[in-house]
Amino acid sequence: MKQLKIVFFGTSPYSAQFLDLVTKNGLKIDLVVAAPPKPIGRKQVLTENSVVLLAKELNIPFITDSKELTMRQLNNEAIGLILDYNRLIPPSIINLFPQGIINIHFSKLPQYRGPAPVQATILHGDKKAWISYFLISEKLDEGPILAQTSLGLERTETTGTLYQKLVAKAAKEISQIVTDYLNNKIIPKPQFGPSSDTKKLTTKEAKIDWNRPAEEIERLIRAASPEPGAWTEIRLKTQNLKLKILKAHLENNRLIPDTVQLEGKNPVSWKQFQEGYPGGKLSNSNYRL
Repeated sequence: MKQLKIVFFGTSPYSAQFLDLVTKNGLKIDLVVAAPPKPIGRKQVLTENSVVLLAKELNIPFITDSKELTMRQLNNEAIGLILDYNRLIPPSIINLFPQGIINIHFSKLPQYRGPAPVQATILHGDKKAWISYFLISEKLDEGPILAQTSLGLERTETTGTLYQKLVAKAAKEISQIVTDYLNNKIIPKPQFGPSSDTKKLTTKEAKIDWNRPAEEIERLIRAASPEPGAWTEIRLKTQNLKLKILKAHLENNRLIPDTVQLEGKNPVSWKQFQEGYPGGKLSNSNYRL
């Protein structure tokens, strides 16, 4: 590989997982670009980004604003990597990287562009998950493709567990892809085929519609895990309360909850919930759990 500086952009816990794995796999990251501290929790405690915390632990220099990057700092010899940066990078920053910035996106682009490709993969019941390695452009997720790889699914994955699998896979693949690209063994190719966009599930969208087929509801439960959590309303005595269904499975085309959480309470097994709240009924539904 040419001796270029590698600048990593990332802001999420998945970004931190990737950074940890690639460094353990021997890839040298020269600079990290993450997010500044932000208030967390009820007490709004100012907390550093998980990627910054890991960069400190690994003794990797970091900045918390891409605008701090300069041509002098990069010495015109750098390539960028992105995983879950969750911020648009302006053309002025892209132009600092003559070799480009490689984005690691978890879909087979141009399918599932946008911020929630993993949720979309689960919601659509896909048999495979994909990773696209592509060079970013000014338009979101529309740059030329370097490589695309796939991962077979068990169809029990949640958004959280599938993210972890894809991050681990990308961390193993990225070094070779960067090497081949810099040595002209990979020629960037335009994206081809119909495109589709994704957006993250909102709490409103994660409300279960019991008129939908059981397999669709089960996929929603997995796609909404860990956030925002699939939920329904249940009537207990004289009040309606929110009940999250954290985990469920199908038996004879019927949805069977495994783990649930009543608002204000800790998660419990479905059996424990039934024992603790006998007679509870789903609100506005004829569906019988």
